[in-house]
Amino acid sequence: MIFHKLILNNVGLFRGKQTIHLTPNGKGPIILIGGMNGAGKTTLLDAVRLCLYGRRALGHRVSYNEYNDYLSAMIHRDANSIIPLNHAAAVSLEFEYAHGGETKQYRIERAWRQSGIDHRTVSEGLTISENGLLSTEFEAEHWQDRIDELIPIGVSQFFFFDGEDIQKLADDSSHDLYLAESIKALLGLNLVERLQSDLRIYTNRLLKRDSPEPVQKEIEEVEAEIATLRTSLTEAETHIESLHTQIEKLEAQIARQESRIAAEGGSYAEKQERLKLQQGQLHADIEAFESDIRDLCGKLFPFTLVPELLKRLGERLVKEIELDEWETRDQVLKTQNTEILETLASGEFWDDTSLSVPQIKTFRDKIEPLLKTQLEHPEALQGFKKIRDRSPSEYDRLLEWIDACLDEVPQEFRELNDALKETQIELQEVEQALQKVPAEEVLKPLVEKLSVLNQKLGQLRKQDQDIEQSMRTLSYQLEVAERKLDKLRYTQQLGEAHIQRQKRVENVQSVLCAYTAQLTRAKIATLGNAIVEGFNQFSHKPDRIRRVELNPQTFAVTLYDTHNRPLLKEKLSAGEKQIYTTALLWALAKTSGKALPMILDTPLGRLDSNHRQLLIEHYFPYASHQVVLLSTDTEIEGDLHSLLAPHISHTFHLGYQQAEGLTTIREGYFR
Repeated sequence: MIFHKLILNNVGLFRGKQTIHLTPNGKGPIILIGGMNGAGKTTLLDAVRLCLYGRRALGHRVSYNEYNDYLSAMIHRDANSIIPLNHAAAVSLEFEYAHGGETKQYRIERAWRQSGIDHRTVSEGLTISENGLLSTEFEAEHWQDRIDELIPIGVSQFFFFDGEDIQKLADDSSHDLYLAESIKALLGLNLVERLQSDLRIYTNRLLKRDSPEPVQKEIEEVEAEIATLRTSLTEAETHIESLHTQIEKLEAQIARQESRIAAEGGSYAEKQERLKLQQGQLHADIEAFESDIRDLCGKLFPFTLVPELLKRLGERLVKEIELDEWETRDQVLKTQNTEILETLASGEFWDDTSLSVPQIKTFRDKIEPLLKTQLEHPEALQGFKKIRDRSPSEYDRLLEWIDACLDEVPQEFRELNDALKETQIELQEVEQALQKVPAEEVLKPLVEKLSVLNQKLGQLRKQDQDIEQSMRTLSYQLEVAERKLDKLRYTQQLGEAHIQRQKRVENVQSVLCAYTAQLTRAKIATLGNAIVEGFNQFSHKPDRIRRVELNPQTFAVTLYDTHNRPLLKEKLSAGEKQIYTTALLWALAKTSGKALPMILDTPLGRLDSNHRQLLIEHYFPYASHQVVLLSTDTEIEGDLHSLLAPHISHTFHLGYQQAEGLTTIREGYFR
């Protein structure tokens, strides 16, 4: 089966006729539909369920009045109009279905309209088209049966669900009851139970016909007791459903009250002590930074304000050093030159030469100017004089200070100043947070109201537990009464023909029981293996569960860890519970043998990043041949979107228009 189109006409937030094309394009099985919370994602899932199953999409015990109210609420209202302009809505689903080698195109449309003076009356219509023509194979009153044949409602729950369903099932203590009902629907055991009930009624009629008066009277008394017990059970079930509704509403009130407390600054009140400690520490840090800055200003920092003067001073000190070095060298040269000239002036120096006196004088006249040339000031130092004499160590220290003032000291000051500014900003934020701490007279009534709501919730939950205990007692009493009735019926059997009929009924019941037991054992083994496979694929602990056992009578689930030890579901983490529930739903879908599309609404909302990645890698691409994912912008984004991209056929975005109070559908994912 392939869903091709979902068409909404004035449904919920969707004004007018809007169409979503769901046919995969061959690139991958996933159609990704993104939308913020409140944009209408759940409306799309509800629209598919409503189109297919009508009133039964809301549950087994929904009255016609409740259903009419639901249909009225599903009609789009113009947010800017005081008087509703629309009184009608419709949802259509187009799909193809292959059976017996033949593929047919179907279109199912469910439309409803408000009528009457006050528009409180709701009329509903259902049509089915096959290959473009109105279906004539079944009468109109049996069209719903035809839909149930194509997509059984008992199986659809494994293919169309949202993240809240997973969360409730993961947290619900009646998990095993849900699983039992699901397996019965999966295997068709509910039909077998109905047949067995019909056989009991038939047996009862046989026994009543020719029974002796005393036994017959006792049978009637036991039957009356059974009828009373069943009525009590039905009333208890209705009461407990009403309690569940009240509990859900009260939980929503508590959530809103907690949001009000948070909006009034309740979260800041909880952090008040920590904020005060942080405030004191920041004050101490600021004082330390200011002290360091003052110390720096009392030393070299003021000189950093005149960098050009420092550079000129450094250049002068370097020239003074050069001048010192030249003067020292000049003194040595003067002494050497004097000695040379004196030597040249002595006659002894020339005794061993053949030079004449005029020649010696000429030689001396040439040498003397050359020696004087060595004593001339360098051009760069001509006219330059020192202000005062300094030792080499003083020059070195002064140059080091100048270098520090030009580089290290400004850098140190900038770092201290930046740190001071950051700390002052942080202190300002902390003090602003402290100012947001509400006064006790503001927060106290809100907290008191929250306490009252929690007390009411506790009382309702206590009532819920008491009724469940009462239902268990009634079920036990009913079981005892039915066994007693069976014994009375047996003693009532008269005549060979009557006994033969009874035996035939018993044989049929025995065959049904054997059939049920054999079918159940075969399927629950397959189901258990599928649960293990799914859980270990979706979990970041691939050997967390080794095997799963399902009780053939109660369908209670027992998990076994890698050491083959029983593992209580309560021991699973919150994420593992959701992974387990997702694996269970996938296992039920695979075991059903139905090749239906999968529709998942916000399936990752309460999972951590590791479990999200595992589901994206191992579940969504393989959950079905067609997977419609309804996601918020925070569930599938960034790296997770990149992992999913190779399996995405195409995408849509639900854009909510605040001013007009409506949602539009366009291609693309959060563009």
